[in-house]
Amino acid sequence: MKKNAQSILEFSFVFIIIMMIFLSIIELSLYWRARYSVVNIANEVMANVQIEAQNTQSQYQIAQNALNTVKKSAGLLNLENSTFTLSGSGGSYVISSNYQKKGKSALKVFLDINNQEKNDISTGAAYIYSGIFLFKNGKEVSSGAIQSVQKF
Repeated sequence: MKKNAQSILEFSFVFIIIMMIFLSIIELSLYWRARYSVVNIANEVMANVQIEAQNTQSQYQIAQNALNTVKKSAGLLNLENSTFTLSGSGGSYVISSNYQKKGKSALKVFLDINNQEKNDISTGAAYIYSGIFLFKNGKEVSSGAIQSVQKF
């Protein structure tokens, strides 16, 4: 009887440690997936904005194209049911999701059209990741600025 109790106790300690390791691996993989997805969204916006900049002179039309791209790519971060708003003017625009995490928009995409003649356009994205164990209070994951200064 004493040996069975000792075996159960040892198993429970080992099981807890193994489960913590296993769940930490899952949590880290979700975090890195979110980081990759944010960079992917920023790159996708940049590619579509570059194409649109070749076809129109309207900065607002370019920003509207970026908004449509974000709507299509939002599924990468499980925000496909979220609505997005476009704000800004004068070449600087922000696309924000209505879904809130920790009182902030869960996803923001920044678009800056400095000199459309030379395609001097930069984009960036920021996402607030909230994990199960890690970053319970939210951690901002950003793509950094992605800039293109080239004319096709």
